[in-house]
Amino acid sequence: MATIHRLPGSSWRAMIESAFYANSVRKTTMAELYSLSLKQPEVVATSHPFYKPVQFGLPKGAKVLISNDGGIVGRTARARRLVREMGKDKDKYLRILGEAIYRFNRREGLWLEAIVGLHHDFMIKAHLLSPVTDAKNMLDWGVNFTPSMRPWSDVYKKSRRLNEHDIVVFADPEWADPEFPNGLVIIDEEENCIAILGLRYFGERKKGTLTLAWTMGVRHNMVACHGGIKTIGNHTPVAVFGLSGSGKSSITNSHDHAGTLKKNEKVTVIHDDAFLIDLDNDITVALEPSLFDKTDAVTFEDPIIKFFYSAQNVAVTELPGGRTLIVAEDIRNDNGRCIKSRDMFNHTDSCKRPGKVIWLQKDPSLPPVCKVADIGLAVAMGASLSTMRAKGVENVPREELAKLVIEPFANPFRVHPLTVDCQQFRKLFKLGTECYIMNTHAFGMPEQEIDIPKELSLSIVTEMVRENIEWREWKVFPGLMVPKNGNELFGTDFDRHYKPTREAEYLQFLRNRMQDRITYLSNKRDIDHDMESSFIDPLVVARTVIDKILNPI
Repeated sequence: MATIHRLPGSSWRAMIESAFYANSVRKTTMAELYSLSLKQPEVVATSHPFYKPVQFGLPKGAKVLISNDGGIVGRTARARRLVREMGKDKDKYLRILGEAIYRFNRREGLWLEAIVGLHHDFMIKAHLLSPVTDAKNMLDWGVNFTPSMRPWSDVYKKSRRLNEHDIVVFADPEWADPEFPNGLVIIDEEENCIAILGLRYFGERKKGTLTLAWTMGVRHNMVACHGGIKTIGNHTPVAVFGLSGSGKSSITNSHDHAGTLKKNEKVTVIHDDAFLIDLDNDITVALEPSLFDKTDAVTFEDPIIKFFYSAQNVAVTELPGGRTLIVAEDIRNDNGRCIKSRDMFNHTDSCKRPGKVIWLQKDPSLPPVCKVADIGLAVAMGASLSTMRAKGVENVPREELAKLVIEPFANPFRVHPLTVDCQQFRKLFKLGTECYIMNTHAFGMPEQEIDIPKELSLSIVTEMVRENIEWREWKVFPGLMVPKNGNELFGTDFDRHYKPTREAEYLQFLRNRMQDRITYLSNKRDIDHDMESSFIDPLVVARTVIDKILNPI
């Protein structure tokens, strides 16, 4: 899907797009950005080779560059302002944006073109405007997506054309305003433009660009997915949805599922973070060629570093021989990150519509796996996806990290109405895609929780795709099913550790968690006017069943 030229349809688009044409701005290349990054004061050039640099137009001897952002090393969601929600504050924010662009255009600026989407069914031209002093973030943005150069530009020319604007991203990390100490992000999703002000973290640029691409896809009957998707052997694709720390990347990128896969069950990864499901054309499309992953598990001189393009917010050391190397494992700070190639495993850029969708939840009231037998409940459980925040991923107070949160469809980057996502996932399930829930955290009452190891979660996915799990109705939770042969497949302790009981204390705990979901979605309906009762009713039915058990007439 290529874009066609359209005149700006809003003041926001007009301001941001016009900034690209100022005398102070010039188009740049990946090679120039690499050269400028080498001179950027805070950047460190390591001795690690940049993986296959020539494909991006970089010199053969290019090295992995590291940038560290200061005190904030994660996203700042509270900086976000949506144009459609501004109301009477619109003129205030227009003045702020206009002043920010004026001050920016008095400095030297760079313009980089890239392409979002890896298949001719969905390819969008994107443009990033930043100061010359932010070359490293621009370089990372070009690598994370694809720079507008061959071979990607050749595919783009043949891609499907729709009446959409190119994506435009304006980012000025040097902007400051005492009224906005956490920075400011202005998003006009209808016009495919975003301004990112006062924020250094690369993830703001990546997720801001994806936000616009996802929203554009939804307008064309696609499902916006913050998750991972893979194929295993000849089985239908499996999509997993979860926030960082939920096991999304571990499940998606595992090539052997802790040794449970057979030789003929070859894993092919499409992506572990961002994709679109085209409901009209029965195809799933990855949006990025690279992976933006945490480095908390990357050891010193880890072989995986061979596939690195770049790194952010990690430490560096110099060995006696003079080599400058990455020190990861989150020793320096939380949320160290890298951009790396998918060549570390077997991969492709697209696949068919997923046959199975898994909601990864960190909810101790739920067993390790359930099958959702009701389409309405499948949507409701995705819309009320419950998890815990991964440490350091977001710029939030430390006390908030301990709290369970609900993040619909594990996508905190959604800017279109939530009810639209609900409608799109309902369409997906009506087409025959099955839905499952996996708790990847721990099961049981507070202070009595039993951990759910990663190896168990991986083996569950293996048996799930093989269709080996036999299911029985979970009578206290209508619409959910639990394994009938768990001991046989996953060890003799499976039922003893993870089989839900009918004890009153546990049922009350489960009921309270259901009510948390109902309350959240009801507030979305009654306060935000962003939810339909039909997506809440299946949870109310399930809660009512438990109420009758706890309080028989």
